[in-house]
Amino acid sequence: MILKQATTEQAPIAMDLLKETAAWLRDQGSTQWSDVLNGEDKHGITQAVINGDVYFYYDENEQIVGMAAAWSKASAWDQNLWKNVEVQENVRYIHRVIIRPPFRGLEYGKQLLDALKAEFKGKVTALRLDCLSSNRKLIAFYKRNEFEHVKSTNDPQETKFELFTYSYKK
Repeated sequence: MILKQATTEQAPIAMDLLKETAAWLRDQGSTQWSDVLNGEDKHGITQAVINGDVYFYYDENEQIVGMAAAWSKASAWDQNLWKNVEVQENVRYIHRVIIRPPFRGLEYGKQLLDALKAEFKGKVTALRLDCLSSNRKLIAFYKRNEFEHVKSTNDPQETKFELFTYSYKK
């Protein structure tokens, strides 16, 4: 298993993975990421690839199993959610953590998070991420994988989110 930074040429693949996951979420009854099914890139994944902030996770057959974005700069979204939390300059904001549907339930999610932790060890002080408060399964997953719950907060539409951080030991 290997984590590789996506190349600019792979931006369409990142969008395809986002669409695949949005379709899966839709089939589960969720509207999360539904805008990508209409071809919108409001999540900025293409720009994130260009910025060098997207990573693909490959299996031993060099097949893409998953993807994650690790923003080097806080987006407007991150700034809003994390505004009442201690400012840390040297962090990565993790978004679009995806394990492709055929690979779910095989521990690849844990492995992807472990690979991200290893990738940024010694480079940043922490990894930050958020998820919907209603997604109890994802909250439990992050806690099992050593992400500390920081707080609950609301986005501008008053949707409740949970904030998590993984801090590197000094």
